[in-house]
Amino acid sequence: MRDTVLKWGGQSNTWLYLLLAYPLIDYLLRNILPIPVVSSFWDEVLLIVLSLFTFFAYLEGKRAMPGIKHVLAALFVLGVALMVTDMANWKASVEGFRSIYQYLIAFFIGFYLLKSIEQLENLLKGLVIVGFLTGLYGVMQVVLGVETPGSWVQEGEAITTRAFSFVTSPNVLGSYMALIAPIATGLFLKTTSRKEKLIWAVVTLVTLLALLLTASRGAWFALAFSLFICFYLWKRRIALYLVLAGIIAVIGLYNVPDSVPMLGSLKNRVFGIFTPEYLASSMQAGRLDRWGDAYDKMRIEPLFGVGLGHHGGAVGYRHFGTIYSDSYFFKSLAEFGLIGITLLLIFVTMMLRNGVRAVKVWRNSPHFFLLLGLFGGLFAVALHNFVENIFEVPFMALYFWLFGGIFSALLADQTQSKRG
Repeated sequence: MRDTVLKWGGQSNTWLYLLLAYPLIDYLLRNILPIPVVSSFWDEVLLIVLSLFTFFAYLEGKRAMPGIKHVLAALFVLGVALMVTDMANWKASVEGFRSIYQYLIAFFIGFYLLKSIEQLENLLKGLVIVGFLTGLYGVMQVVLGVETPGSWVQEGEAITTRAFSFVTSPNVLGSYMALIAPIATGLFLKTTSRKEKLIWAVVTLVTLLALLLTASRGAWFALAFSLFICFYLWKRRIALYLVLAGIIAVIGLYNVPDSVPMLGSLKNRVFGIFTPEYLASSMQAGRLDRWGDAYDKMRIEPLFGVGLGHHGGAVGYRHFGTIYSDSYFFKSLAEFGLIGITLLLIFVTMMLRNGVRAVKVWRNSPHFFLLLGLFGGLFAVALHNFVENIFEVPFMALYFWLFGGIFSALLADQTQSKRG
């Protein structure tokens, strides 16, 4: 049995790299080289195979999951209960359950399949390379003047071209780049090789440029706040300087004339959300109106919500014609109710707390900046979900839960080594 575990464990790396290349593989199979059946179900097969690897790793019993498992178990039981008690809308409930819990499997994959910090570094390099190619594609779209779908361009704004690459939308690309850029920065700071530093510097700049060109304000603000937290964890004094620099930059941008190329458009994009016109538009048929709608749905069934797949996401749109909530957490508030959203937020918070603890544990190691960059990327994605349905995108949900599980594994290993 042990030989089987070792054999399967040695093969799991290849499948993990396929998971990290998810957006690229999915685009190729669905748009460039479509293969019947395979194009639609390749990701489910990949998750099944990785789940088998995870099961064998679990049987080894080398890593005990920390207290976070209790919250995860409660969240799972609640999801099952909501699904089986809604027989009148069985199809929507099952699909809504799958859209959430299928990707949570990645947490266990990350927790049980992580072998070492060196393996994590190699996985992150693969992740960043795929992210770089995705971001570069988005940058080239803007350079070549590729037309942006009208639904992603706000009426009356100077910015009419937004990078979206091949990952659904500019907002998704923005969140993706907010994940990748801090990790690339961590790789740059970690390596001592001049050649590698040059490579990761280029990757960082391209991903940041792609993020800028998405014009995704939610991703911009999420990354900015995440960077502040990262600097605070590293050196509080530098975090203070960063805040001062940010204030100066905001004041400077506010005083830039609208006629200045690029900066004028950036100014309007950033400060446009504070205008009375934007507020009125958002409350009438925009993000604030959608959040209010989700809140009203929760009030119907405050404890358990209106049911999985019933509001605010892709499943709700297909089955009930509901619009997207423009916030994964407001969507969850409507569908899960107060109990479910509380469990979800506790679970995400505990994952991020494990990330902070792991970063602090490795503070005096060469891997510190790499882990700090990974935490920064995950924290930015978590924040972005307050204003976008980012976890509705399969590869973004998989990345978040996967690396959340990896952080928990690092912390568990450290705890076990101290007890040993």
